[in-house]
Amino acid sequence: MKKILLLFTIFGMVHYSYTNSGGSPAGRSGSPASNGQTCSGGYCHSGGSPNGNEQIIIETDQSNLVDNQEVSVSLGVLPNGGSTKIGFMASIEDANGNSVSTLTASSGVKKTGNYFTHQISSITVSNDSIGWNFAFEDSAYPDSITIYVAVNFTNGNGNKAGDYVLTETKTLYKSLASVEEDELMGLIVGPNPATDFIRVEHEELVKVELFNTIGRFIALEESAEVVDGLRVLDVSALARGNYIVHATFLDGTKQYKHVILQ
Repeated sequence: MKKILLLFTIFGMVHYSYTNSGGSPAGRSGSPASNGQTCSGGYCHSGGSPNGNEQIIIETDQSNLVDNQEVSVSLGVLPNGGSTKIGFMASIEDANGNSVSTLTASSGVKKTGNYFTHQISSITVSNDSIGWNFAFEDSAYPDSITIYVAVNFTNGNGNKAGDYVLTETKTLYKSLASVEEDELMGLIVGPNPATDFIRVEHEELVKVELFNTIGRFIALEESAEVVDGLRVLDVSALARGNYIVHATFLDGTKQYKHVILQ
């Protein structure tokens, strides 16, 4: 009886260790919809330490979001000698944690709810690199979409101890080219992404302010007031990154637009 119990216990441990080799459980991409959770939390892939040279590369075939246009994503990981087996979970979400309407998995990738994850055939590192592909599409994109990725680096020892998780994100913004003609009478903010200047235009525009993503006001040279509903912001000296334009109209209402400086 003791032998039978021991064998069952060992079998159960081995089975549990490989449970997620065919894909992570949903809700572990480190995103807002995941409540920041990854597989280093309740699923115990932890105890290991990054070597500091790992690279997680997220590439897309589109630089901006255009309604009804699919975006292909290439996720590449370079462990630089740190792991032999690697898995991932990814999600595509707006600023409120909502997923886009269409998710398409490629070979070696599967969908779990609103998430992408690896299959058991696509976790082995070869030539110190590994990668996956997937795509997403929406008929009406929001102002921005973020790709959230959590990558599980494992040592292949048959259990979850000594593993670790690293995360990465990439944000895409809606292209002005996707705005329909009947919407052009509304607020126009561009170019987006921007480098040296941002043009803000609306026929009832009276004030434009720029904030960073933690709500801090960014003081700019007041060399260009709103004239005929147009304000041009000189952003050439600002740090590259994400910002929010606050536009105030004649009736006191406001509208917000996310912009990125690159």
